[in-house]
Order: sequence, then C-alpha cells, then structure tokens
Amino acid sequence: MVDPEPWVNRPHPGPRAKPLPLSAEQREAVEAALRPAKTELRIARRAQALLLMAAGVGGGDIAVLVGVHLRTVEKWKARFAGANDPVAKLADAPRSGRPPSLSRTPMVRASRPKRAGHRRTSASR
Repeated sequence: MVDPEPWVNRPHPGPRAKPLPLSAEQREAVEAALRPAKTELRIARRAQALLLMAAGVGGGDIAVLVGVHLRTVEKWKARFAGANDPVAKLADAPRSGRPPSLSRTPMVRASRPKRAGHRRTSASR
C-alpha cells in the first residue's frame, strides 16, 4: 500500500482534492479486499485508488501511483462518490449484450470415423 501522507501535502497548482467520505467499516472492507495474494489486479487498483481518494490525494497523483490514466481515476471517483457503499463498486459492473448461449460445462466432441482404404499417394497430390 502507498502511504498517502506525502501526496496529500505535496504542493501543486489548483485547489486541493476533497477527501471521499469513507467510514471505518468501509475502510476495513477495502483493506481486506487488498490483502489476499490472489486479488485481481483491477480490483486491487480500484481499492488502492479508493483509499487514496479517501485520504484526499489529487486525481493526477492517484493516476501516477496506481498506474492508470487520469480519465480512469475520474470515472472511478464519480463511480465511488455516487454510491452509498463504495466498497460494492470495486467489482465490475454487469456488461450489456447477449448472454452466453453455451454452458460452461465441457462438451464431448464426436470424432469422425476414419475412411478405410483411402491412402494418399504422390500421384493424388
């Protein structure tokens, strides 16, 4: 995790970023999402960005620290600010489009029987 303290007080042009309100329980849930070693990278990035937003770090600095574009940070900020529970917004939103038509169970492929007596010769090429 990145220590947000030097980034909050860093001199930069423009107004200071307003901290995103995050309760102690929500902060605990975000930190718990970051702990497992098997956490997906996109969720880990969003969680780290959420903690930095809650500390009051600017969007440009968050983009540099997390390794994403500034527009992505702005989208995340709007996404988290509009939610009652920002922790629930860490996961991807459902995608639009046609649902998968095939089940995820592996299918057994039928093999074609070999034709008896057919040999390829140099003359048939």
